[in-house]
Amino acid sequence: MKELKDGIRALVRIDFQGNVHKQFRGTDSDLRFANEVKVLQALEERGCPNVPVLIDSDPETLTIVTTSCGSPAPLLTQEKATALFDELEECYGIRHDDPEPRNVTYSAKLGRFCLIDFELAEILPLPRKEDRGTAIWRATWQALTEQGTGHEGNDDSSIALAVCPKAVRLLADSGEELLDPEHLVLAVSDGMGGRQAGEFASRLITKYVRREAAHLYQGLTSGGDIDTLLGDLLKSAHQGLLEIMKGDANIKGMGATLSLAWITPDTLHWAHVGDSRLHLRTEEKVTQLTKDDCIAWRQYHTGQLTEYAYRHHPRRSVLTEVLGGSSSTIYPQTGSCPISEGARLMLCSDGVVDGLSDAAIADELSQPGTATKIAKNLMTRARANAQRDDTTLIVADLSHV
Repeated sequence: MKELKDGIRALVRIDFQGNVHKQFRGTDSDLRFANEVKVLQALEERGCPNVPVLIDSDPETLTIVTTSCGSPAPLLTQEKATALFDELEECYGIRHDDPEPRNVTYSAKLGRFCLIDFELAEILPLPRKEDRGTAIWRATWQALTEQGTGHEGNDDSSIALAVCPKAVRLLADSGEELLDPEHLVLAVSDGMGGRQAGEFASRLITKYVRREAAHLYQGLTSGGDIDTLLGDLLKSAHQGLLEIMKGDANIKGMGATLSLAWITPDTLHWAHVGDSRLHLRTEEKVTQLTKDDCIAWRQYHTGQLTEYAYRHHPRRSVLTEVLGGSSSTIYPQTGSCPISEGARLMLCSDGVVDGLSDAAIADELSQPGTATKIAKNLMTRARANAQRDDTTLIVADLSHV
């Protein structure tokens, strides 16, 4: 077994299966052993998802065996750590004795932060649901992509970022974040330009979003106008693609769409160019927040075309706005709205739209289930009806802790 920690109070090792072995030492080792066993059992009974699961315990050697909760999270802020431990107490009735960042890890497998070391924690009565705190927002998401049968490569790209005062973290395709003080950024881009230019363009755009995220966070939290900030981000990305194309004739005319959601603890902001989409489900309805940047979409939404006619229009894929391409300027769409409890977002490339009607999209987004379940259902239904184009989507659920 690999040794992780050899201290006065405990020897911690990890076995070849990834399980953690913690042997208690020093003052009151037997009491600390018994308490951690009791607390971990209570956490499992109460359904806490981001703590170690007790596999075995040996009172003779004062050793417990638990599942692993990932690696230390050195960039975690005290504010975020406090929010995680507050959630532990408010939702699961466990009061940690040392609510510091050193007792928080990050599990790439779970896609979330986890809490460890419960040897001196206190078990409280399980809070009633109506008494639990509602100040913190939780976001869970799932991103999926599949290459189209008519493409040599996947021209779509997506990204999920956690942005906070000290860092920008690239997140896994699925996971969970608390929006305090983090902001969650989700984006989908569909590249175009033939050969490998489309794939190149979409990845350039998502990388640019990642590079500029810290600057946007500072601007937003210091009182900057978010519509202006997001609009300028897309305009700068557009100019960047134009500059790159000047030096390479093979990628002349390449471009990309972008639908971006910037989620703060109480508000959804978005920015958009092209025919990727952002849909929002609330208790009342499912709304497409973005507009497809093509003449046929305008005709559809002014009643000149039926949905069927729009979907089969010969110029539906001819975009009036695109990042890169041949236009010297673009006019991004931006907007904001408050987050409501139980809100669900979907960002997607046009591969989803090719396979699903507006009604089918709304139906799937209105179904009960996790973000992962809904994302997989949407992908399966879309691909069953249309497979030639690349298909990418992100589903995210927002709720109070």
